[in-house]
Amino acid sequence: MQLTREQPTASSSEGPTPSRIDPAPSEGRQRYFVHLRTDVLALVPESAVSVLSVGCGSGRTEAELVRRGCRVTGIEMDRDAAAAASEQGLEMLTGDVNEIGARLADRQFDCLLYADVLEHIADPVAVLREHVSKLNPGGCVIISVPNFRHLSVLSALFLRGHVRYVDSGIFDRTHLRLTTRKMVEEWFGEVGLRTDAVDYRLWRRRGEALSMLTLGLFKEFLAYQVILRGVKPGGEL
Repeated sequence: MQLTREQPTASSSEGPTPSRIDPAPSEGRQRYFVHLRTDVLALVPESAVSVLSVGCGSGRTEAELVRRGCRVTGIEMDRDAAAAASEQGLEMLTGDVNEIGARLADRQFDCLLYADVLEHIADPVAVLREHVSKLNPGGCVIISVPNFRHLSVLSALFLRGHVRYVDSGIFDRTHLRLTTRKMVEEWFGEVGLRTDAVDYRLWRRRGEALSMLTLGLFKEFLAYQVILRGVKPGGEL
């Protein structure tokens, strides 16, 4: 994993070291519900007490935050996954994120998580804007999305001229949005957040070796996922 911090804050926490066992994009949709996102956890500040996780699946990642002492609220459409997340200690809201806002009432959060979910939403900025209104000053938003600048996308579009949709990964047939680092940074700007950290997920050793050989200059084309953290003005992480 390669982590590039932009405008770092002295009080931010590095968190746990990202693992190499996270699933690759081709390893199946069901893994999305159950695998541990150590890369996401690494960007959650130790100071965060209340967390909202949208599209939390079975809560595998969020359970680590519960163990850390966080109060975690999860939003998940899949009822079986939501039930499993509830058993992990999450307070679950089951349903479509576009219809569930009223159930959040007057709650406030220190951290918002969107791990591979906003690309499935027709208007991600509207969802972000609603939730950021419930984010405490100095709180953060962590977003993981597929990277459509990946070499596989360039190869499919410009060399083969054909895209074959699959059940998971960059060419997931349920994606409604193209996503890149710059596009997520634009979302942050639209809802009043400052980009604080960027993490590129490379495909295990091969991607990391290529990135090192090219001195990191092409990491944005080698990463199949990108994770960004944005901070709300008015406080400290």
